[in-house]
Amino acid sequence: MRPVSIALLTMALSVSLCSGAGADTSDNVRTAKRVLLESMAEGRFDRLDEIYGPNFVSHGASANYTLEQDSAATRSWRAAMPDLKVTVEHTVADQDLVAVHWKVIGTNTVAAGGMPGDGARIGRIVEAWTIVDIATLRKQLS
Repeated sequence: MRPVSIALLTMALSVSLCSGAGADTSDNVRTAKRVLLESMAEGRFDRLDEIYGPNFVSHGASANYTLEQDSAATRSWRAAMPDLKVTVEHTVADQDLVAVHWKVIGTNTVAAGGMPGDGARIGRIVEAWTIVDIATLRKQLS
């Protein structure tokens, strides 16, 4: 079995609620977990309007994505790895900001989502990538 990247990932979410909704930090953590446990882990995309706001933007390392694009990427992961297992390892929250540390394990048996479908298994870390926004850091320090 050849090593494959991607195993432990962290996602930071801003959970913005309507005024008067009465949600607290624990409600925001539950909402953030739903992103991974319903759509990615279970393949349920029927209740996205309960999780995402109408102007949702997913900020990636090199581009921003709409909800439709983000959901299509998640569907392609599930198609490429039919045995995909997703677990939430930890969460850290402060009011409307939630960071989710999650783990994904699966076998790439189907060519989809840019993956070859060669039977390689993900779940062992062979690389770590860190993205540091140096421009913003320098701006804050000046």
